[in-house]
Amino acid sequence: MRIEITCANRVGILHEIMQIFGEYRINVTSGELGGDSGDKVYLAAPSMLTTQYQAIERSLLKVPGVQRVRRIALIPSERRHFELDTLLRHVADPVLSVDREGRVIAANLAAARAFGVSLDKVPGLQLQRFLPLMQVAELLRDFAVPRYGLPVGVRGRAYRMEWSPIPVEDSPGAVDSLAGAVLTLQQWDADQSAVELPRLVALWDFDLRRERCLQLQELANFRSPLLIVGERGTGKSTFAGALHYLSPVAAAGDCQRLLPRDGQMPLPSQLRGSGTLILEDLHRLSAAAQLALVRQLQDLPAQLRLVATSVSADRLEPALAQIFSTLALSLPPLRTMRPALPRFAAAMLRQHAPEAQPLQLSDDVLALMKQHDWPDNFNGLGDYLGAGVRRCVARNGDTIEAGDLPDLAVRPQLPWRDWGRGLTYREMMEQLERALLNDLVAEQPSTRELAKRLGISHTAVANKLRKYGLAKSRV
Repeated sequence: MRIEITCANRVGILHEIMQIFGEYRINVTSGELGGDSGDKVYLAAPSMLTTQYQAIERSLLKVPGVQRVRRIALIPSERRHFELDTLLRHVADPVLSVDREGRVIAANLAAARAFGVSLDKVPGLQLQRFLPLMQVAELLRDFAVPRYGLPVGVRGRAYRMEWSPIPVEDSPGAVDSLAGAVLTLQQWDADQSAVELPRLVALWDFDLRRERCLQLQELANFRSPLLIVGERGTGKSTFAGALHYLSPVAAAGDCQRLLPRDGQMPLPSQLRGSGTLILEDLHRLSAAAQLALVRQLQDLPAQLRLVATSVSADRLEPALAQIFSTLALSLPPLRTMRPALPRFAAAMLRQHAPEAQPLQLSDDVLALMKQHDWPDNFNGLGDYLGAGVRRCVARNGDTIEAGDLPDLAVRPQLPWRDWGRGLTYREMMEQLERALLNDLVAEQPSTRELAKRLGISHTAVANKLRKYGLAKSRV
């Protein structure tokens, strides 16, 4: 039996209500507070008899603040559950929800049929089992995940997947801000489409890339052209492809990608009227080719989202730069994210062995990697780790050692040759120390924390700050 109690909102009234049920030795199995005005208490007591309810009703009405007691068929949460379950049973497309670990929490009958299992066996299964090519662990980390039009294959059938993240309300946007996701699959005839969609790749939102990933999510909701800039290997193409999946246009259109050829980038005679158009490496176009591209872009369909990549906006002709002057995203180089190198490396190693236990990196290897500047950024790091994986696997090891890796022959790109002309070694080191301390003083709230970060004594830091005129008032 289920009952609804309308009552005033006062301290202790719920305790008095539950005390009455205890006096009659009635077991309450579930309850809920709410109602349209927030003045309802819903209780479920399956073992309660009608005669017991009549006696409890009289006792409840004597409680100060209780206005009405009546029997109901379902508690509101139960009604919502049954209504949602009925709706999902009649949805022809597979729908399922997963938690942060990629385990299926619930699914409808269409999803069970698509996965080839009975409906009662779906909860608890790993999504990775049905979508082995997806980096489920990475995609479920946080908000920076694709949302629309993801091409996936389930048991030989092609689908386009819609991905709706479930945020944690008390920490939106935080690293652990995702409780799970709801997935909807729509069958898609991939054979009839000549479009090669961007490969689904996790964005690895560690360190400084975290902010860029959240910016990308925000920018995906707009329609203005977007320019993504960054050094070679920082992930410009990856972010451009992710923008398509983050944007609602992916639900109704495809992604078209163009690369420079012989310094030119002619647009196809017929472009599809909706979706995303990615123009790669605009800096590789000659000045004449960039002006020719500007004239072609004037005739683009209004429903086509324009995204471009370049090493720098300064490498674009003014007319072309004007098109991308509204929205821009700059990706940080890998050398500015040394604290996150172990996490980036671990994510890359999981890519090399998505189904097996990923290899580990020894402490010597991590120390060696942090000293390198990685001029090719993630491209260079990926090749470096790939070589180590092959050698480690060949010797049947489970940890990549320094001997498994190729030599890092590239020297740090430091400005000594031009910047240090006319200075002695001592003068150069003092200039460098002054510049370093000047930047760190603005970041650290006290000299004691600054000393802890640098690994030297507080007195040494204070002396150096006084030497360079950077002494702080807070200690």
